[in-house]
Amino acid sequence: MASGTLRLAVAQPRTVVEPDAEVNVARAAELAARASSLGADLILFPEGYPGPVLARPKDDYEAGPSMEAAAAEHGIAICWSRMELCDDGNRRLVVYVNDKQGRRLIRYERAHPATLPPDETRVWVAPGESLAFLELDGVGVGIVVCSELWIPEPTRVLALRGAELILSPAGGGFTSLTENWQTLVRVRAMENLCYVAMTNNIWRDEVGAAMIAGPEYVAVSSGTEELLLATLDLDRVEWLRSHDDSMVEPKGFSSIPGLLRARRPELYEDLVKPGPDLYDFHTPPPPR
Repeated sequence: MASGTLRLAVAQPRTVVEPDAEVNVARAAELAARASSLGADLILFPEGYPGPVLARPKDDYEAGPSMEAAAAEHGIAICWSRMELCDDGNRRLVVYVNDKQGRRLIRYERAHPATLPPDETRVWVAPGESLAFLELDGVGVGIVVCSELWIPEPTRVLALRGAELILSPAGGGFTSLTENWQTLVRVRAMENLCYVAMTNNIWRDEVGAAMIAGPEYVAVSSGTEELLLATLDLDRVEWLRSHDDSMVEPKGFSSIPGLLRARRPELYEDLVKPGPDLYDFHTPPPPR
């Protein structure tokens, strides 16, 4: 486990969809430069940003080289994503992390695509087959995309693999659920004794839900700010994971420590059993 701190930025941009979504690429590079000037080690962009995210021919542009160049030029790691047409002919939401030299650290295919009706999304999105864990400058980092944050198992598995920070790029379009989205950010941070960062695209008059939460407190949140920053105390994460609960008052903690070690895995076999009502992520809907 890394010691010390990590300076994290989350971008909550007003995302352009029409007429030219490629303008998001230049804006992402500008935000990365600004975050770097404010001392950030890593910047998180929303799901599908800077894209492309829509399956339309005019949105077929390449953001990768610009993100790599921005990371290397400004010395900041970047987590960004887009929709991709994969070799098997299916589209997947793919998240990338480039390090401070612009090198690719991970390519994550979202394992649990949104369970939205195809009539709303206009494209069937296939699932990936693995979870996303990486090390960034010695810090364990996991990625859960949008509604994956609502499923507790991925975040817990990533924490057990050593993730001290969970990045959750979200799409948006959930203004009426903002309070519960932010509650989930806090819950995942508390129950896994880690930091969780979530941000979303702001489309039209939408209210954002960006938040960085630690296991004991909310570091920063905003529904309107385009760039939020917080310094993550990784030593505190290590302390909480390596100590146990206490009845002593006043307590020296705000979240119960030792939770990852308090589990009894032999009682949880139902979590990995297939069930009759599980959502079918793998079968495309019939053509209309």
